Amino acid sequence: MTRRGGSVRRRLTALAALALTLAAGAAQAQERAATAEALFREARDLVAQGKYDAACPKFAASQRLDPGYGTLYNLAECLAKEGRTASAWAAYHEAAAVAKSAGQADREAKALRGAQAVEGRLERMIIKVKAPQAGLVIKRGDVTIDEAAWGSPLPIDPGKHLVEATAPGKKAFSIEVASAGPGAPVVVEIPALDDAPRGDLPGAPGPGGPLPAVAPRDTGGARRGAGFVTGAIGLVGIGVGAAMGVSARSGWNQAQSQDCKGTVCNQAGVNLVASARSAATISTVGFVGGGLLTAAGVVLIVTALPPRATATGSLVVAPVLDPARPGVQLAVRF
Repeated sequence: MTRRGGSVRRRLTALAALALTLAAGAAQAQERAATAEALFREARDLVAQGKYDAACPKFAASQRLDPGYGTLYNLAECLAKEGRTASAWAAYHEAAAVAKSAGQADREAKALRGAQAVEGRLERMIIKVKAPQAGLVIKRGDVTIDEAAWGSPLPIDPGKHLVEATAPGKKAFSIEVASAGPGAPVVVEIPALDDAPRGDLPGAPGPGGPLPAVAPRDTGGARRGAGFVTGAIGLVGIGVGAAMGVSARSGWNQAQSQDCKGTVCNQAGVNLVASARSAATISTVGFVGGGLLTAAGVVLIVTALPPRATATGSLVVAPVLDPARPGVQLAVRF
């Protein structure tokens, strides 16, 4: 293929990949829209039954999946009927902004009328900070109150509200207050936060507090146990190697004395020689594997001994690589 042809193929491949990506995105968007529509219809049915506490979350979920003026306006209406005046007021204003951006003046006016209808029933909270501190964070429920809003009468839904204040190195402050009705703002005063006790700071346990975790001292018991088990398996391997070596030698001798003349053997001799070779292979594997396991067990046991027991010398373990006499060599050096 020419260079131009390769370039065309790459472009076609890129276009195909883009088409697949767009198709996948469109499918996901359609799925979100379908889910949003199902939630919207279910919420409308619940509103018709007067079940506003169940309907409002479904309107909100539908709006998150597929934002639109209609869903947002219905959410505002639902919140207003549920009695959550501040949330409804905010949703009406958001719907008005959406309609304005779309050039829909009639819808904008409708949403603003809804906001005006609940504005007279708004309850408010004023958060006063006596001594602003570095890193001070104030929350009302899950909402963080911006510093610019401190001291301002902020709309709140009727009911109880948890107000929390935190700052680095300071003891947290929290208070639960209830709204006082329209026209009577509830005032929450945030005092100067006290220094946190040393035991409350990360990595600094105070008196009576939990001590930092101390790693248990390694006494070597687990390693010694593993060493004995490993060494025992190694000795079994050496024993198997020795037994198979004897069997191989016996089979070979029998074949040479009865069934073989030089390099020529009858069928019985051939079988004996094959069996002897298999036994010899198993013997070699048993000796080498058993020797290495035994050596590893000895190393585990010796390294698990208390320091005083190993301070005067060291153990050297090495395998014997002679095929005729496989095994391990142990030596102690001082």
